[in-house]
Amino acid sequence: MSAVITWEPVDRRVLAALVFTDALGAPLRSGVSVQALVPGLKLFSARGGKVVVAQAPGLSAYTEFDLPAAGLQPPLGSVDVVLDIRPSDPTLAPRRFTLKLPRDPDSSGATPSTTPVVVPLFSAPCGIPLGLTAAVRVSLHRTDDGFAVEHGLVRLRPDNLPEQYAVTDAAGEALFLVAGVPLTSPAAGATVTSDIGGAVDAIVDPALALFHAPADITAARLASRSRVSGFVDPDDLVARLSAKATAATDVRLACGQTTTASIDWAKS
Repeated sequence: MSAVITWEPVDRRVLAALVFTDALGAPLRSGVSVQALVPGLKLFSARGGKVVVAQAPGLSAYTEFDLPAAGLQPPLGSVDVVLDIRPSDPTLAPRRFTLKLPRDPDSSGATPSTTPVVVPLFSAPCGIPLGLTAAVRVSLHRTDDGFAVEHGLVRLRPDNLPEQYAVTDAAGEALFLVAGVPLTSPAAGATVTSDIGGAVDAIVDPALALFHAPADITAARLASRSRVSGFVDPDDLVARLSAKATAATDVRLACGQTTTASIDWAKS
């Protein structure tokens, strides 16, 4: 059974809607620029910060107002729509996101088009930790010459908290903001701690990364600020290159404090 939702026009169905979250997982309050790498994609903005995909090549059957009960082609999730996303908020980093289309027109399906797709955005290195937020600042450099690695994916695994991602900037820097760092253990023999453990590592695709000598970082930063496409997809890097991640570096996380870590990457 299909359903009409408030951000759909009355004459055509839309293919999907995207909503964005900030570095702490809260709904994004500012705008984003979305560039499609697929010609012919039609997007529009909707209330609540949504970006709606209205049309895509080859998927017109899914936009008919009265859909058939079965037999729609192409199959669900068989088309990759690559989007480059730049937040207007400079404290959030740009990223690439691959949207799987078509989504299910049946609202009771596993991936219904009536449910927006959540796209997490990561902190930029200029992000500011507030209140009791813990922060981890990471620098990523190439081992042989010390060049900064831009577009490297850095992962943080805090103890007993979800894994987080960040993408390095032109100076090879990334920042994690972590809310909810526990300071007590309610179990038997409960204790109060000043910090928790964690580990960071990095994934680099040398075909997608940019490498900058120290003298070139200022120019690289200027180029990065004007870029509206050509970002990296963290989900793609994790799927393809997790086995080639750097060795983990241990870090400690504490509420209201910033920890630093340095990672060296060598092409294997």
